[in-house]
Amino acid sequence: MVRAGGRQRSTNGVGWEDDGGSFVRALARGLSILSLFDVEHPEWSLNAVTERTGMSKTTAYRMLRTLEARDYLAYDSATERYHLGGAVFPVAYLAMSYVGFVRVAHPFLERLGQTTGEMVELTVGSAEGAVVVDEVPTAHPFRLNRPTGRILSSMANSSFRLHVAYRPVVEQRKIVASAQRQLTPKTMTDPEELMRRLAAERLDGLAYDLEEQDLGVCAVSAPIFDHNGGLKAVLTIVAPAERFGPRARKSKAEALRAMAADMTEHLGGRVLENG
Repeated sequence: MVRAGGRQRSTNGVGWEDDGGSFVRALARGLSILSLFDVEHPEWSLNAVTERTGMSKTTAYRMLRTLEARDYLAYDSATERYHLGGAVFPVAYLAMSYVGFVRVAHPFLERLGQTTGEMVELTVGSAEGAVVVDEVPTAHPFRLNRPTGRILSSMANSSFRLHVAYRPVVEQRKIVASAQRQLTPKTMTDPEELMRRLAAERLDGLAYDLEEQDLGVCAVSAPIFDHNGGLKAVLTIVAPAERFGPRARKSKAEALRAMAADMTEHLGGRVLENG
């Protein structure tokens, strides 16, 4: 069957009959399900997946649940359909380094960088952590060797921590229960203290890293919301400790909060009161 755009889609996913010695049938089945999702087909039901791939309903269900458990797919109980989950973000970023969202957001990052004179980062959530999808360097000599596309997964990082703050409490507890490395003398590692901090940061709409991940480096992060009031992305200012004293910290945080609100409004999002 030829779809719009001219790309032919197989009716059975992959040619499993060409099973060589290095061919992993289960992996091929899982990948054939992922390949069904595109702009024209963003959601699939179990029955539709079964029909399109030729798998048995039992096999398709097990594959879907496995992909869901690994966050490559997410299930919408209201529509009884699956859509792509957060785990595809790092892969998608590597395949397309400048997607539409980043193109729209980039001018805001540039304006914030010009206003504050500091490095600005934009992250989106994934199953593995927070993915840095764009950044603007500082005008100062201060430079960090941190490539775009990297995954942030330390609770000492303000951007990742803010992503966690907007997750359900049960997910938060699973994350903070894992061993938190003492990266600097200022790193917070106690699970209960981290839970209290997450609640406070969600309520305030700001998260700070005061030399907790790297000595001499500070940051402040703010949320960007989607049209449902859910977290869309996190905007972060990164600066050296000598330019992040109490007065500078306050002015940078105010500029960040205002820009994050502007981005939320521009993207058609809305902020839910009290988190």
